[in-house]
Amino acid sequence: MAQKLEGKTALITGSGRGIGRQLALMLARDGAKIVVNDLDQEPADTTTADIISEGGEAVSCVGSVTDETFAERFVASANETFGGIDIIINNAGYTWDSVIQKMTDEQWYAILDCHLTDRLEFFVPHNPSSKNMCWQRGCKV
Repeated sequence: MAQKLEGKTALITGSGRGIGRQLALMLARDGAKIVVNDLDQEPADTTTADIISEGGEAVSCVGSVTDETFAERFVASANETFGGIDIIINNAGYTWDSVIQKMTDEQWYAILDCHLTDRLEFFVPHNPSSKNMCWQRGCKV
């Protein structure tokens, strides 16, 4: 029986731990090739190794989704390793254990950058990686 995501490639931000890790493992079990991302090398490599040990295909792309060059590197990892992208899951995120009125401006803007601004980096028309991402493979955003 064919796996429902066989031949598909998924980018999953924040997939070294938590919900993102579970999404990566689940999609890999359904046949998807996974580009794993985390801020830290060890969790990304652990998730990647676990996928491979279960017979799946995965590669790590370590870095912050808020880094200006991240989207392009992330997309390039998928294109160079697996030949394209079919699925994008913007899972990365965090919060400080604080109520909003006690957050500093720096904390507030860091959260906005991670939860909102980085999402645009994948889809803005002037981003060179956008051309290689969806239009090439006919996916829908």
